[in-house]
Amino acid sequence: MRHNIIKKISLFLLLAVMISSCKKWIDTDLNTNPNRPADVTMALLLPSTQSALGYVIGGDYTRVSAMWMQHLSGVDRQSLALERYSVLESDQNNLWNTLYGEVLKNLSILQAKAEEQNAMHFLGISKVMTAYTLAMITDVWGDAPFTEALNGDEGNLTPVYDSQESIYGAVNTLLTEAIAHLGETTPTGVPVPGTSDLIFGGDAAKWMAVAKTLKVRYTLHLSKKNGLGPVRDAINAGGLIADNDGDFQFNFGVAANENNPRFQFDDQRGDIRVGAKIVDLMNVTGDPRIAGYFDKKDAADYTGSTPGGAELGAAWAGPAYAGNGAPVFFLNYFEVKFMEAEAFFGTDNARAATAYNDAVKASLAKHGVSDAAWEAVNAAETSGSISLEKIMTGKYIANYLNSETWVDWKRTAIPSLSLPASNVSVTPRRYLYPTDERLYNGANMPAGVQSTDRVWWDQ
Repeated sequence: MRHNIIKKISLFLLLAVMISSCKKWIDTDLNTNPNRPADVTMALLLPSTQSALGYVIGGDYTRVSAMWMQHLSGVDRQSLALERYSVLESDQNNLWNTLYGEVLKNLSILQAKAEEQNAMHFLGISKVMTAYTLAMITDVWGDAPFTEALNGDEGNLTPVYDSQESIYGAVNTLLTEAIAHLGETTPTGVPVPGTSDLIFGGDAAKWMAVAKTLKVRYTLHLSKKNGLGPVRDAINAGGLIADNDGDFQFNFGVAANENNPRFQFDDQRGDIRVGAKIVDLMNVTGDPRIAGYFDKKDAADYTGSTPGGAELGAAWAGPAYAGNGAPVFFLNYFEVKFMEAEAFFGTDNARAATAYNDAVKASLAKHGVSDAAWEAVNAAETSGSISLEKIMTGKYIANYLNSETWVDWKRTAIPSLSLPASNVSVTPRRYLYPTDERLYNGANMPAGVQSTDRVWWDQ
């Protein structure tokens, strides 16, 4: 199914089903609007919501954290201010409202329809996507609305905030349930996702692997609380993404109304370049992924903008991540191997080294630049040479423009980062709650939150 059709569906569904639970201005009279469609099928809801998720994760969600993690560098206007940690509550309004009012709301409708029709594969996919979205929300905001978050159409416009610990429990439950649903056989006559699933074409086995791999990711997020033992157990349980063909990603198109959100932002704004940190790391080794990661325009060499340096001549994000038809990556096979390397480092260094080497090779293969000579030097760790610094630095490079890098940095303090301005002393560790929440749900919103505060799992 072509993405331009999906874009039109997305606009239709925004009018048809988007009811934000967290914004006071929503008029509940919309429930009786005679011009509003009474029903939307699962086959329309699923692709529209996948498109919306890809767009928001590839855009507002990762843009700021990528600057703070020095994958990117703001060089002018608002992006330069964000680069220098000058962040406002209003900067988060669009992100919050899209995640809740569009993505989660549509997923809740999809889930209800799937339950009504006993469509277990639709139900399983909706729960995987809900778990992923909830985790993305709580990882950057900590405590957040969940149990009451999607009841705006029932009159609850001031949902309570659930603790991050309880949200993580809910995420795990959703993934467990999703795995069970996806393992069921669909009876004749019951709707199946098929081509309406733009990510895996309805392949339940691939969705199950994503669910099990997300369990590993979120168990790793809790390593400050629970250590790495549970991560090793989750990895050893198996059933994870096994190759690049199982990567969880959303593929955008090359037509004007199908474009990757990073491409659109760069094309319209042009105030972000790549960060010197990652460019320098890749230049040192002659990393063959560099041409896909960065676009040097007319410059002779690949250079990045130093933190806060506002260097307009630095390279731009490249075609593999910011091309007009580039995908947005949610979870890749190489991350499985990096997680394995970290989890087993210190207890089984031989396994950690092998996993690290496999991760780097998988990342190169993902970009179509496998290079035996380069890999013989840079993906040839042994039990005696492997280190946590190498593992996390390799993951930092492979997970370019992925917010998981921010999570990893908060857990391990790797890589070391330079401050972007003389008047700041601490790198942000979370997003601020948006202005809309303060205005319309201020009684429930946690007070006094600063961007340098730590969320529960980061303490």
